Amino acid sequence: MKAASPHPTNPFHSSPLRNPAGIHARRGVSVVEIIVVVLIVLILLALSIPFVRNMRELTRRSNCDQNLMRLGLAMQAYASDQLHLPTGTASFNATIQLWPDIPSPETPAADSPEQPAPIASEPEGYHHNWVSSLLPYVDQVGLFQSIDYSASVYAESNRLIRETMVPVYRCSSDDPSPTNSSYAGLHHSLASPITASNDGLLFLNAWVRPEEVPDGISATILLGEKHSYPGDLGWVSGTRATLRNAGTPINSLPNEEQLGDPSFVGGLGSRHFGGANVLKGDAAVTFLSETIDLPLFQSMVNRNNLAEVKPAEADAN
Repeated sequence: MKAASPHPTNPFHSSPLRNPAGIHARRGVSVVEIIVVVLIVLILLALSIPFVRNMRELTRRSNCDQNLMRLGLAMQAYASDQLHLPTGTASFNATIQLWPDIPSPETPAADSPEQPAPIASEPEGYHHNWVSSLLPYVDQVGLFQSIDYSASVYAESNRLIRETMVPVYRCSSDDPSPTNSSYAGLHHSLASPITASNDGLLFLNAWVRPEEVPDGISATILLGEKHSYPGDLGWVSGTRATLRNAGTPINSLPNEEQLGDPSFVGGLGSRHFGGANVLKGDAAVTFLSETIDLPLFQSMVNRNNLAEVKPAEADAN
């Protein structure tokens, strides 16, 4: 008679675990495996950090583009209402004149007012500027109405205005000072003080009609990004704080001697890699490389560049 099996088969219960080879199950990972996993994670992190930084910079640059586009639309709205662009900056008791009715400094009209002194980048003077003129067109009507235009921008009556940060005037890549403007109007094509005889679109005591710009408003640079220098006087100040020229390559930095000269203005620059954003008169935003040919850059700033081409050069072209 066959002996009964010590482990009868039960269809309702699984058979017990067996390890016929006598091999013990592993209950962990080795140190080598941990080191390999950690190294893989570190390599992935190292590869992702530059990508994340690039994405953050692209986001900041995109925000900067949007700011400039908004300022371009504000300029167009202002020009549509006033029939001219705002003056770059103004002096006390200034007689604002329309270009091209402004007489040349070399041949002034008999009844023309005396030419004002160049603007000095010091907290003295009237210095109300193009930035404050655009406030009603960038949803800052209340701030605009709070400005005391009967006094200097450095007067006590305008202190709270000077201490106010306006987001549209700030690039997120710029320095941390909240009252500095990241954008400047172009007053001249060469390295020059801010005067009433500059050849840009925004300069001293002058209004420019967009339709009368000889080179075409769409071909002329209106605004651009700038580095804020030590002692920057803020967005309310119509000095080198909000006006620049094309006398130096983009992203070039001045030395201490230049910064110590109140008549020094400086050029464009940004914290974006390789160049700076500029705004043309038709509200188009373009990124200009810091290696752009300087004469070409200067021709894009000069509102009347074609008139300054010598006849021999014009015939040759």
